[in-house]
Amino acid sequence: MATQTVHDVVFYLQTLKAPVQRDQNDVSVQSGRQLFLNTGCAGCHTPQLTTGFSTIAALSNKTFFPYTDLLLHDMGPGLDDGYTEGSASSSEWRTPPLWGLGLSKNSQGGQYFLLHDGRAGSIEEAILLHGGEGTQSKTRFQQLTGEGRSQLIKFLESL
Repeated sequence: MATQTVHDVVFYLQTLKAPVQRDQNDVSVQSGRQLFLNTGCAGCHTPQLTTGFSTIAALSNKTFFPYTDLLLHDMGPGLDDGYTEGSASSSEWRTPPLWGLGLSKNSQGGQYFLLHDGRAGSIEEAILLHGGEGTQSKTRFQQLTGEGRSQLIKFLESL
């Protein structure tokens, strides 16, 4: 009986609907999406992926929008916590999916706790803590006007 319960939970989790992007037609969100692409954020936070074959038809060969490449990236000394996991170095982190990012604050007591250890209290702070392979994108973000930064953040909050 316990094994079946585990299988039922796994099936349930596999078939949960992905978060739907909100405010897609908002001009600021659309501008923010373009800035997200222009700054190079999509190099690691890949907007679109396609599933492989699955015996569950609803999951087989489906295009979805997780905003991740699911790969490990060296994030530099600022995010190096001195702990290793598997074969990853202590400064390597798997790119987290950004889908649902704008909803996470509501499920975290009205605050953001971002990055691998929750140290970033805002989306902007999380971006500014990127180093290593994320340095160039962070620098491009820093070079945006205040309005550009706000638009990019608004786009991320729409995910």
